[in-house]
Amino acid sequence: MNLTRSLLTLSFMLCCLQSYADELSTELQKVCVNEQLSQHKGVKGQTIDASYFKKYCECETSYIMIKATKEQLDQISKKQTIKPNWLLQFKSNALKSCIAQEKQITT
Repeated sequence: MNLTRSLLTLSFMLCCLQSYADELSTELQKVCVNEQLSQHKGVKGQTIDASYFKKYCECETSYIMIKATKEQLDQISKKQTIKPNWLLQFKSNALKSCIAQEKQITT
């Protein structure tokens, strides 16, 4: 009986953690797209929409989710208006990594 209860509790916890990670990932991707749209607004007089940055933002988010600790991810989820230095560094590293991946894929 205790083993069954423990397994059910563990399953529930894992499901909740995955749900939290999925929600955070989605939020990070939205923030990334908005940042990219803001940074590229009016570049070369072209209109750029959110779909243009989808792959890059998926890559950046994946990088952050893999590299960040649970405590760091908790900081992101508190929706602070000031980004911690570690997050800015991760975004910089993700940029290099994602661009390198894109070059490998397209060549």
